[in-house]
Amino acid sequence: MQSLDTMALFALVVEAGSFTAAATQSGLPKSTVSQRIAELEAGLNLRLLHRTTRKLSLTDAGRTYLEYCQRVRDAALAGEAALSRLSGQPAGKLRITAPDITTQTLLPDVLAGFQQRWPHVTLEVFATDAHLDLIGEGIDLAIRMGRLEDSSFVSRRLGQVRRVLVASPAYLATHGTPSRPEDLALHACLVHPATAQWRYRSTAGEAGFPMPVPRQSSNSIAYLKQLAILGQGIAMLPAYLCEQALSDGALHVVLPDYALALSDYWLVYPSKAHASAALLALLQWLDECGLREKLG
Repeated sequence: MQSLDTMALFALVVEAGSFTAAATQSGLPKSTVSQRIAELEAGLNLRLLHRTTRKLSLTDAGRTYLEYCQRVRDAALAGEAALSRLSGQPAGKLRITAPDITTQTLLPDVLAGFQQRWPHVTLEVFATDAHLDLIGEGIDLAIRMGRLEDSSFVSRRLGQVRRVLVASPAYLATHGTPSRPEDLALHACLVHPATAQWRYRSTAGEAGFPMPVPRQSSNSIAYLKQLAILGQGIAMLPAYLCEQALSDGALHVVLPDYALALSDYWLVYPSKAHASAALLALLQWLDECGLREKLG
């Protein structure tokens, strides 16, 4: 019978899509991963993977065997998670992904407090606006913004992000201050691709602001904030990100009587069944640490 560790490694190689990615996630040298899969194939006397310079693909035998390897791996993870919960002492490693601006502004204090509470948990945080493959990348928890795609993952709404339209005093002195939504069509707008259409809430529901072609667009909210401070235009930014600049007078709120549409922040993780004590402790911490209030 094949080693359960090797069966789990085979499942990881397939899900990660390459020996290199599997080596990174497992902490093993790439040569070791490749050798162990070769030994697995030799022991079964079957080829499980087609190997090319660009990608791996499953043979018919590999496709059949993968299902059993995943079942074995998942059962082992479920057992470890159950024992971890029984111990009552969160420990181990958690891999987290979150939008870049969230990791810069909100998560440092939150996660520092969590590790002070649970010092035996190690955290690895990936700052990216891209939606990483939770299974392929071995992610335990993703923090995501906006509308979620349908999936088999568990999702919980963390809160809603309040946004404001802002511009510098110098920009408004030069170009005038908009007094109604239609005025934005005459102004320079600084736009994030995820919110290319600015929307506000009214008694009739949501409506879109009339906007020109953006003067600049960027996937970095921090960059757009600095452009606004430098007088380059009007930006729509998370309210929590602008608090200091608004307090200092570096930015002013534009169209304050129009409430912008809210965006949901979500916690997404692969499975309740495999949630370790460390992940459960982090989920509880995120509920209790006041992050929901900071978002809104």
